[in-house]
Amino acid sequence: MKTYPILIMAAVFSLSGSVSFASCQFELLGDLNDDCQVDFADLALMASNWLINCNQTPDDPACISPDTLGIVWVSVDDPGLQGHEGFNGQISKYETTNAQYCLFLNAALDSGDISVSGNDAIGKSGSNTGQDFVGNTYYDGDGPGQNIAGAIDGGAARIKFEDDQFTVETGFEDHPVTYVNWYGATAFCEYYDYHLPTQWQWQAVADFDGNYRYGCGDDIDTDIANYYDSNHPDGTAAVGSFGEYGYGLCDMTGSLFEWTSSCFNPNCDGDYRVIKGGGWSHGSNLCEVASSYEAAPYSTDFYIGFRVCK
Repeated sequence: MKTYPILIMAAVFSLSGSVSFASCQFELLGDLNDDCQVDFADLALMASNWLINCNQTPDDPACISPDTLGIVWVSVDDPGLQGHEGFNGQISKYETTNAQYCLFLNAALDSGDISVSGNDAIGKSGSNTGQDFVGNTYYDGDGPGQNIAGAIDGGAARIKFEDDQFTVETGFEDHPVTYVNWYGATAFCEYYDYHLPTQWQWQAVADFDGNYRYGCGDDIDTDIANYYDSNHPDGTAAVGSFGEYGYGLCDMTGSLFEWTSSCFNPNCDGDYRVIKGGGWSHGSNLCEVASSYEAAPYSTDFYIGFRVCK
């Protein structure tokens, strides 16, 4: 099924696929009209509410065009670690979800910015003005997940290509997207004029004025972070399941390692990128805010995802 852009005054929504759900088994971040699905009806309601509220209070800082992907933004101004850059801007409260990445894949397919091979999305030069990584796999839709840490197929790829569109496996819409590499995360950012945080920007946000050893505080346990032995049958869990910390962000510790824009080696020798935060299958030592690890930009895996900034 193909959907078409909605234009309401200054708010423009241009999406190329809807994500439907068979049953309302959990709270969906974008389901504004409580019909157990995220589609254009929700976006129309968001736009309507925005127009009504902002006609009454046009000077309110919240009166900006609603985010077409349902991303929740948190404003942060943190000077960062001495000798390194801080963060001053907006960062997504949650890691990018399967539903959000699925919307991107359908939009990019429609605009010619990706091609499809099986369930994989491949970079292509299309009509989008952002940078493309032509010929590189963005998303491995056949990623199998792992049977570890109490999970079965933990962190498996949940987006599939069926009937000429990408769809999300029911029940995993609000789980963070896995099996997306650095090219795929950066292409997502380029498409919507976002960017990945640098490693020091990420750390400035995660350590909360330098007081946090982990993204959830000075201590960590399986009630406040999804890491090894958290015992979640799918590995990943719906974003925000472990609460919010610091500046009001979720899953900065555990859940998934997150891509940054930073090279691991000086001068980008080898082109490896820094990943931060630890994952659902990793020990607490890998989840420390100060810990940095490397991954090849083409790597897709069950323990790596991303969040975005603007």
